[in-house]
Amino acid sequence: MTGTDLANRAAFLRRLDEATEGFQRGDAPGVLVVDLDDFAGVNDVLGYEAGDSILEGVARVLRDTVADAGVVGRLGGDQYAVLVPRIAAPGLEELAERIRVALASPIDAGGRPVSARASAGVAHAAPGDRGTDLLSKAEMALRTAKSRGHGRPVHYESGLKAHFLDQAAVLEGLHDAVAGGQLELVYQPIVRLGEGTLTGLEALARWQHPVRGPIMPGDFIPIAERSGLIVPLGRWMLTEACRQQEADWPATYVNVSAHQLREPGFADEVARTVTAPGRLIVEVTEDALLEEPVARTLRAVRESGVRVSLDDFGAGPASLRSLATAPIDVIKLHGSITEQIITSPRQAAVARAIATLAADLGITAVAKAVEGAPQAAMLHDLGYRQGMGFHYAVPQPARAIPLFLANEALLTPS
Repeated sequence: MTGTDLANRAAFLRRLDEATEGFQRGDAPGVLVVDLDDFAGVNDVLGYEAGDSILEGVARVLRDTVADAGVVGRLGGDQYAVLVPRIAAPGLEELAERIRVALASPIDAGGRPVSARASAGVAHAAPGDRGTDLLSKAEMALRTAKSRGHGRPVHYESGLKAHFLDQAAVLEGLHDAVAGGQLELVYQPIVRLGEGTLTGLEALARWQHPVRGPIMPGDFIPIAERSGLIVPLGRWMLTEACRQQEADWPATYVNVSAHQLREPGFADEVARTVTAPGRLIVEVTEDALLEEPVARTLRAVRESGVRVSLDDFGAGPASLRSLATAPIDVIKLHGSITEQIITSPRQAAVARAIATLAADLGITAVAKAVEGAPQAAMLHDLGYRQGMGFHYAVPQPARAIPLFLANEALLTPS
């Protein structure tokens, strides 16, 4: 047993083996694996005592919800599991939904009510499965649920195994890619709306796999995030962008993950790496900005002369109010808003409000996903002076940047 009075991983696996032994047909043993979302951030913000209170509260919710229908275990950290020895598929998914709803009710975290957001993976045993097989299926379903991020339980399907084997192969190859030789940076131009003059460059990683060929960022960045490999990958991007930056280049934006920002000494690492602080802008996401330790790190980064950009603003957890105190110099309007400004007066109003507030606060506003002249013109009318998107240019290799600087007409579509 653990401090939450639940079966630990070893005890839970023994119960799984007992449940699956000799199983042939009828209602199958079912397993539900629950993992809290962003629990590391909760510990950082509220402290470890509050975190322990949340873990104990989650254990109570699970015991109360499952009652005598099954066995509840804690697999480690903030991950829990439920075994129901015999249950039909609809019943197991209904139980998963009841648990999700129950966890959404506030839990006492050292005198402060906190809702425990969680993801869940669900799996049923097939004839011949051992306990470890069943748990592995549920954990694969859980990883899928977390990657989708919508909070709904995901049921294991046979195709998931092949999918995760492929992801494992990608992860193995990514270790070699980061070590050297397969990664390169390309740069998405940021331009002055209406003029086409180059005002910035966003550094983006590209991977040329020796066997698979090009692997797009959407296929390897999430894997790097989940595995922790995003830290050395991000370090390589920062170092390479600073190395490639020429004296006549405009400011270079480099994406920095929350994992990097939680690393001790990140601000010092930036200060050691950058050669022209005024021409480097580190870019973060809204969810990272909400963590106070991350915000402190960003303030330290700004003290060295490096600016901070908030990416994809307008579709995440940050609010207009948060801009007043956030340690940022630039915001980038989420592309989903840009895409709808012509057809949706409401989205146009949101875009205008963001641009107006940014101007009042002395923050530069950049519009993403500019795909055509009508969008560019309307964004200018809404208060945006900078934008980026395929209307102006696709991401370019470093060797092409001097051509853009010498012939800015390339960035002014006819």
